Formats: sequence, C-alpha cells, structure tokens
Amino acid sequence: MDSSAMPVWDLIVIGGGASGMSAAIAYQRACRDARKEPGTVLILEKNDRVGKKILATGNGRCNLSNKDMQFSHFHSHEKSFPSEVLDLVPQKESLIFLEELGILTTAEGNKMFPVSKTSSSVVDAFRFALDDYDISLIEQSSVTEIKKEENFIISTLDEQTYQAKQVIVACGGACAASLGTTGDGYRWLSQLGHRVYAPKPSIVQIVTENAVTKALSGLKLECDLSLIAEDVVVARQFGEVLFADYGLSGPAVFQVSGEVSRRMKKNQLSVPMKVTLQLFDEATLRSLRSEMIRRREAFADRTLDHLLLSILPAKIGNMILKTALHRPLSLHIASLSDADLDAVIRTLRIWSFDVIGTRSLEYAQTTIGGADCSEFDPKTLESKIVSGLYGCGEVLDVDGDCGGYNLQWAFSSGILAGRSAYARAFGGV
Repeated sequence: MDSSAMPVWDLIVIGGGASGMSAAIAYQRACRDARKEPGTVLILEKNDRVGKKILATGNGRCNLSNKDMQFSHFHSHEKSFPSEVLDLVPQKESLIFLEELGILTTAEGNKMFPVSKTSSSVVDAFRFALDDYDISLIEQSSVTEIKKEENFIISTLDEQTYQAKQVIVACGGACAASLGTTGDGYRWLSQLGHRVYAPKPSIVQIVTENAVTKALSGLKLECDLSLIAEDVVVARQFGEVLFADYGLSGPAVFQVSGEVSRRMKKNQLSVPMKVTLQLFDEATLRSLRSEMIRRREAFADRTLDHLLLSILPAKIGNMILKTALHRPLSLHIASLSDADLDAVIRTLRIWSFDVIGTRSLEYAQTTIGGADCSEFDPKTLESKIVSGLYGCGEVLDVDGDCGGYNLQWAFSSGILAGRSAYARAFGGV
C-alpha cells in the first residue's frame, strides 16, 4: 500500500502492557488537560488481550509498587538513568495516575497491591480507560518491522501496514515468551540504529549442584540467604527458600538472582559463586548446641536422625546431619563428640550450595539488558537517534528488584513517554 494513501496516526504504541497502556493514556490525558481534541492513538498488541503479563504478577495479586523507593532497587548500565526518570514521574504521581483510573492501592509491609488484590481488576481498569480516552486497540497484531520515512511505517505479521507521526516501543523484554515478550523490540530498535545489551534473566530460579536440592525437592524454609562471589558477599536476603530438582527457588532466591545473571557470559559464570543459608540466628544456634548436648545424654541410644527432631523438617534435618557428619544416621547419638556437634552448628549457620547459573529467560519474571539507555533522553525517553521514537518499560536496559519495582518502572516510564510524545506533537504547550 502506498504510504501516501494510508491514514496517519498521531501516535502508535507497540505493546499493550503496563508501560504501553500508561503511555497511551498519558498522551490522551495531556490532550484533555490542555483542552485539546484527543489525538489519534493506536495500540498494537501481539497477544489476544492486553495486560497478560500484569495478570501474572504477584501470583495474580499484582504487586504494583513498593513503599521503599530507594533507587538502588533499579539497575541499568546507565546507573543514573532510572533515577532521572523516576524523579520526573515519582511513585506518588504514578499512584495518583492509577487512582484516577480507579485503581486504589494498599500495602502489605512495603509491597503495594490493588485493594482488590487481583491483577485482573487492574487490567480491567486499564481496558476501560482505553475506551474512555478514545484509544484504538488492535489485538493479535504482531509487528514485524518499523521504518522511519517522513513518518513511521509499521508492518505486521498479518500483512497490515500502519503509519504514525510518533511511535512508542513498549513491548517488554525477552522473558516469559508464553506471555508474548519475546524480545521483538530489541530487533526493531537495533534495526533503527540502537545498541542493545543482550538479555539475561532476573527474578528467576538459581541452578546449583543439585544432589542435595533434588533430594529435598518441594520442601521450603525461611532463612537468611547470602550470595557469595569470589568469597565476597554480594547480596543478602531473608525469606522463603524452596528446594527444587535444579537448585533453589522462592522469594529470597528471586531477590538475589539478578546478581548471578550479571556475572554470566555465554551461559557460564565468569567467577565462582555460591549460595549459603543460615537456618537460625546466633542466639538460637547457641541454644541449639546446648539442646544437642542435652539430647546426647537423654537420647543416647537413639539413632542420629533423632538429633534434630522437631527442630527442622525430618528430611532437611537429616540432610544437615549427612552434610555435617559424613557418617550413617543409623549410629547412636551417644557416638557424637563435641567437635561433631560443632560441625552440625556450622552447617546450620553456613549451609553452602555451589552455583552453576540461573534458569533460562522463559522462567524469569523480568529481563536484564535491553536498549542502551544512553541513546535515550532521560527527560523525555525519546530516542537520540530517531526523532519521534520513544522507548519505555522493559524494552529499555532497566530492571528492578522483586517486589513491585518493575511495574513501578513500567508505569513511570510509560507516563513520561506518553507526556513527552504529546509535548513534542504540540510544541511543549
């Protein structure tokens, strides 16, 4: 089709996730606030419905932000880039934006959720807002190419072509391909001249030497977790750890997993790493040593597998004893020396697992890497290479820790991109 005969949209947003819908709504809201006619805005969404990844967040409860907004929770090769964006659209402002869509929030500890505690209600609020703001939506529309001529020319898999004055790329990263995030945006931005950092998984399970974890698969405990690289602690986290066939999972593991990915090259660790678990605090460990001395006398004729009875789940307790003592559990407790008891305490304090890497992007909740942020203006999120082109959300080289930070980035960056596109269209007025 001749581009001169095609209708020209004021703005096309590629991707109907949290950042893309926020961008489209922010553009139209800026028009409304300036008492201008709504722009012609179109969202092209690859999936059969918008907000699929939102539905999966927070185990369906939608952990959409966090009360602790220290910038250290956000990561990028351009270290100041996330903070510059979040200074322009801070959490308070994004929560007001959501509230105006009908999404009220509440907190559990530092984690923030919709009052409904359901992700579907968040997606519904966004869908209704698209109608309210005259935003067109085409689902099951997979973009294959973006070209810049006088305007942007966008081609899709079903052989449709669209033309727009401005484009916002908001199609997510490369994790969870089943939700439609397959890294397409990296290819388009690369073709338009942008540098892209290779994607790596974050908020993902850690793969370890698995003889122990496989034997304990399905069991979990709360403990202090330390991630160690070259004998230096690079991350600490208290929380739930789940043992699995491949290694370790659970909230505490997800929080530190990005530090493993950042030290991987071509699926290999660049430095030796290990995870250590401290199952009890120091005061409790001292009490446990006294209790084991008591049990050595009181339960002298019992077998070793009774030593940690009721202190830990039986399978975990037995594995601790095997790791610490290297002897059959059929021996009697009376056979233990003080040095043996000290070895058990040491293992309860530092239970070590050699790290191999992480599970793949398919299992990750977010992506490390993406479009080089140095090539985007942090005040507008407009490309420094292609005028009228914007990036927001996970397609940019910004990732957040587990706990609502990635959705917060999606909302804030989407709002900024949408407002900036409006300002460019109307000369900043």
